[in-house]
Amino acid sequence: MSTGTLDRMTEHLQFLGYEIAREGELILAKHPRKFNVVMKPVGGGILIASFFTCADEAKRDRSGYLEMINTLNAQAVLARFYADEDSDLRMEAWHPDAYDRHTFSAFMELWDHDGGLLLEAPKVERYLK
Repeated sequence: MSTGTLDRMTEHLQFLGYEIAREGELILAKHPRKFNVVMKPVGGGILIASFFTCADEAKRDRSGYLEMINTLNAQAVLARFYADEDSDLRMEAWHPDAYDRHTFSAFMELWDHDGGLLLEAPKVERYLK
């Protein structure tokens, strides 16, 4: 994996208004109006992820929670959504180890689109904090 790709993606996120922090290979990107993201090298590319803490209702109504996640996955263009071992929600997408300004811009637009699906998901307030 090229550190140049990760560095250029990080610079692009800064241009989009993200505040960047580095922890080893991890890039932590915080934004005042968008979901925070973590980027890390995985499988010859970059994994971009956002994490959301589940509410107790997600554990009590597991089938309803998973139905919401399945609906998100059916509507998402780029991202995949899943419940981790603690039932917290993860939103992830993988980007190849190549940076192009236009391609990464389109990638981030689709990322934001898919994140918007989460905000509109029925019962999301029941399942996430």
